[in-house]
Amino acid sequence: MPGWTGAAKAADGALVFIGMLMLLEVLKFLISGNGEADDLTGAGDPVGRAVWYPLYLAILIGLMVRIGAFVRLMLPAWPMFALLALSVASQIWSVAPDLTSRRAIAVAFTLLYGVYAALRPDRDATLRLMGAAIVAAAVFNLAVIVLVPSMGIDQVLHAGAWKGVTVEKNALGGNMARAALVLMALAYLDAKSRWVWIAGTVLCALLVLGSTSQTALLALVIPSALMGLYLIARRSPVAGLAAVYVALTVSGAAMVFIWLAPEAAVALIGKDLTLTGRTGIWAASLTKILEVPWTGYGLGAFWIDPLGPSYDVRNQLEWLVPSAHNSWIEIGLALGLPGMGLLALLVGSALIASGISALRGAAPFVFLGLVQLLLFSFSESAIFWYQNTFSCGLFGFYAAAALMARPRTEPAMAAPALPARLPSMPGG
Repeated sequence: MPGWTGAAKAADGALVFIGMLMLLEVLKFLISGNGEADDLTGAGDPVGRAVWYPLYLAILIGLMVRIGAFVRLMLPAWPMFALLALSVASQIWSVAPDLTSRRAIAVAFTLLYGVYAALRPDRDATLRLMGAAIVAAAVFNLAVIVLVPSMGIDQVLHAGAWKGVTVEKNALGGNMARAALVLMALAYLDAKSRWVWIAGTVLCALLVLGSTSQTALLALVIPSALMGLYLIARRSPVAGLAAVYVALTVSGAAMVFIWLAPEAAVALIGKDLTLTGRTGIWAASLTKILEVPWTGYGLGAFWIDPLGPSYDVRNQLEWLVPSAHNSWIEIGLALGLPGMGLLALLVGSALIASGISALRGAAPFVFLGLVQLLLFSFSESAIFWYQNTFSCGLFGFYAAAALMARPRTEPAMAAPALPARLPSMPGG
């Protein structure tokens, strides 16, 4: 039935596009604005929560359609599914079981959105759909900043910093830095629409600059620099050696600078030696992890009750700490040392697999995307394993793309030949 096939294909693509807009908070802004929650109960907005349920159902249907590929992914990506199972099981011992139950479901489907996108047979078409949604979201953010500055620009804590449709400036900066890398991949791989993707990359970079988020800027610059070295290295063996030499020299000089002048080094990203108080949060949070090292406190539950397990951290630091400001410590608070170990296995195996794939001829963007998320994870909590976030969806996509089995002769996102005009992506 041609009509049914066409409708199913359109719905399949719409899921990728609409899901990306939701993860980039465009739909949330249209429904409830970008105000911050008034309390720490985790109850959230019931209407805002309900909007996600149709997407979760669509993801479930999409995965059932590709159940064979999904099952084949389970073995190489077993740490991902073990971590999902541990997240769901944590409601048994959680200090807030109802909240953990809701967040475990939301985290699972956020991650599975990325897995679903990676399992689609035409990876290049998937990237184009993701890129189109990203460009639309970037334009929407800029429109909110220009047309509704009272909502798009911070008026209080970081007056003048852009926050667009997000709650605060760092969220906008982080989302746009991650988005820029996806568009950079498309600008490299898709000759037909290259100028669209370049324009989108520039817009995302502008939004990063407007957010004044130094972490986001650093996480944009480092992968971009690595990509530049990659392009140089591909031109010839001599250029490759030169690129390796430059990379080693710059990284070595950076390490020496950090060792000899740590205060000056952190000042370059607008921090002090405590990383704006983060080191104190990390030390206090690690102590709480060691109190229940094998279970944690349940997914998303540690910070909810001001008089619960988080009381000691907040009392010690004398302010209402909202999160661990570190994805690894956050997963430890939620799922204990087993959770931290499984996450390390998942990230490490995906990095190694994507690195090997790049050496065999695939474009390096899965590897660079994982490196970028890793950079963010050391100063932000909502990266690898956080419900309804762009970073968690991207992590699912990158991890699945890195670990899923593919024929050796058909590397995913094969790098186009250099030099001269780059051809379109395979199948494009």
